Amino acid sequence: MSLPAAIECDDVLVVFEGPRRIRHQNGTRVDLWPDASEAEAVRDRIERGRPILVILGGPQAEATVLTEQFAGAPPALAQLVEAIARDLAPIPVPALDWLPHDVRDRGLRFLRASVSRVRRTPALLRPPLSLDDRGGPCPHVRFAHFTRAVEQPERELSLVVAYAFADVLAR
Repeated sequence: MSLPAAIECDDVLVVFEGPRRIRHQNGTRVDLWPDASEAEAVRDRIERGRPILVILGGPQAEATVLTEQFAGAPPALAQLVEAIARDLAPIPVPALDWLPHDVRDRGLRFLRASVSRVRRTPALLRPPLSLDDRGGPCPHVRFAHFTRAVEQPERELSLVVAYAFADVLAR
């Protein structure tokens, strides 16, 4: 069973960008989060100014699935698969393709800057999670980036959410 791509935490939608967006259904099909109704809910949330925290895993996110799981895949997901020549095929997950372009661009800029900072910083000096500066279009959408592996990040998620949206959640 795969972990969900999006969860609610203290009235904040938390999205784990990357492989968690690929959903395995009944062991024979794959689907990509968000589906049409979920995408509509995200757009509505953005328009209403409700908080969203997007946690990025890295610049290249992919998941490996069995070839037969593509039989009923939606066209958008099937187009992502470049060539399936083996039983297991890596699927690139398009980063932030579910966000409005200006917000997506801000998230991708943050990810590039964070990855660059990680490359220049010794591992012992890296915090496990890097958080963007609030600002730009849609300040209620924040981005965070795992700079190293973290076991069960959900355990401290409410603390991260409280810190990232202290001004919004205090109202």
